[in-house]
Amino acid sequence: MELQLTPFTVLLRSVLDQLQEKDSARIFAQPVNLKEVPDYLDHIKHPMDFSTMRKRLDAQGYKNLSEFEEDFNLIIDNCMKYNAKDTIFYRAAVRLRDQGGVNQVLEVLKKKVQH
Repeated sequence: MELQLTPFTVLLRSVLDQLQEKDSARIFAQPVNLKEVPDYLDHIKHPMDFSTMRKRLDAQGYKNLSEFEEDFNLIIDNCMKYNAKDTIFYRAAVRLRDQGGVNQVLEVLKKKVQH
C-alpha cells in the first residue's frame, strides 16, 4: 500500500525538514531518554520532539497548521521549562525559537495554506 501525500502534508514535511536543519546538534531530534533523565516526566507532561512530529505527520495527524505549530512550540517550551538557563539545551531552544528562519518558515507556510 502506497502512502498518498496531500499537498498540505508535503508542505509540512518541508517545514519540518527546515526546522530540523536548524537543530544541527540534534538536541530535539529524538524523545528525551528517560533512563538518562528519570525525573523528566515529573516536570514535563507532554513531551515532544522532531521524530514524534514526523510520525504524526506521516500518519497525517495534523489537521491544520496550528496543531503543527503547537507541537513545535511544545518542543521549545518543554526544553526551556526543564533546563536551567545556563545549559546548552536551554540556549539551543532559545536559538531555535528566535532564529528568523523558523518564524519565516512558518509564516511562508501560513501564506501558502491560506491561498
